[in-house]
Amino acid sequence: FFQAKRYPKAIELYTQALRFDKDPVFYSNRAACYAADNDYDQVIADCTSALELEPRYIKALMRRAQANESTERYRDSLYDFTTACILEDFNNTLAATSAERVLKKLAEAEAHERIEKRDPRLPSKSFISGYLNSFRSCGDEAVAADGENLGEADALYNEALSFIALQEYAKGIASVDKAVATIDEAGTVDGVQRADDIYSLSGMFSFLKSNLDLSATHLDKALEINPKHVRSLLRKANLYTEKRDLDMVSQLLDRACESEPENAEAFFQKGQVDFLKQDFAEAAKNYERAAGLDPDFVYPRIQLGVVQFKIGKMTDALATFKDAMERFPTRSDLYNYYGEVLAEQGGPDDAIAAFEKAVELDKANPLPYVNQAIAVFQSSGNADKALTLIQEALKVDSECELAVAALSQIYLQLGMFEESLSMLRRAVDLAKSEEEMVSAITFRETTAAQYRFMKEHPDLLNKMMGGAQ
Repeated sequence: FFQAKRYPKAIELYTQALRFDKDPVFYSNRAACYAADNDYDQVIADCTSALELEPRYIKALMRRAQANESTERYRDSLYDFTTACILEDFNNTLAATSAERVLKKLAEAEAHERIEKRDPRLPSKSFISGYLNSFRSCGDEAVAADGENLGEADALYNEALSFIALQEYAKGIASVDKAVATIDEAGTVDGVQRADDIYSLSGMFSFLKSNLDLSATHLDKALEINPKHVRSLLRKANLYTEKRDLDMVSQLLDRACESEPENAEAFFQKGQVDFLKQDFAEAAKNYERAAGLDPDFVYPRIQLGVVQFKIGKMTDALATFKDAMERFPTRSDLYNYYGEVLAEQGGPDDAIAAFEKAVELDKANPLPYVNQAIAVFQSSGNADKALTLIQEALKVDSECELAVAALSQIYLQLGMFEESLSMLRRAVDLAKSEEEMVSAITFRETTAAQYRFMKEHPDLLNKMMGGAQ
């Protein structure tokens, strides 16, 4: 009757069979009939009954997974597909591709909903500081003419710059927001000395809060006031980098270079775009041009060393970093990047020494703590020291995204699933963009599915861990 597609009759007969023998195959076959009639709740119920009798019944797992997917129970579907993968030594291609498909649906749906509902928020202090360090300055202060006082908007703008210098970013935003409101209420920029910088700074903070529409509005206002405002062109280029519109980014950077042909920041940003495109030779040229235009700008030298490493010129990369460290002996971020290059090269001892130097130079920078923790854990397996270092990073910046991500991975490798999941949930909350949130949710759900398997199939834990590796 099933072969003849007479599903109600087949269901009736499988039901009668089950009165005599609670055979998992009978449940699974009846589930197939329900699936043909799109009665997914009954499919799930029958497959669950089959799996209670035979937990390793792949056909029932796959049917239940497909029914869960059809009813948008994505987390349960992912678990079933994951379990099927593990039970078949990761050789079940259909289960693997299905798990990836369901995971993508789950992560994208949750991320989109979260981003839609949450208020714009700033990323961690360390992320903001890192972003600002890639620029020479946030803007030039307004200066009152002799015998005159600064207008309210310009005074608020100067106040914002002072707060930013102290890394009091929330206060800086409040001041620049008041400056924008002052201009908007007046309905004119007449008499405002730094109107372009005020709107540009506001646009930058909106960008950092992932409020891209407001960012674009304020950056466009700055460029309407001053079409050659290079700082706004560079910030708008960052915005379009976030949108993955690299053609527009290139156009904006070309405009910046035309406006100020000797602007080191513009050429540095051009190098960053080339780096994203993996055009490392062109990136190196732009970094060298930026470093030549401004010998006191450290980041072109850092990135030049990184790109030389990427193209296999290790001798040149090490020479570039050595020269930079002689020029900038007190820059913690320089030693941190140098350590990252050494760690990727496979020299953990030298990398750890570089991270230690970075911490010594700036104990308020969480990133070298985290990088040192990762290097220590990977090279020696010293979990206690690694965890201590990451906790130090979180004391410095409790919202440091890198620290939370690293902690989750170390916990996972130690088999501390509950702790890892706690950090992964935190990583989702801290995600700056929808794309980053999708990635964080993906890791969280993959870990959760493995942990659920571990609890429901403790006898197969070693098999699972071996397959995951």
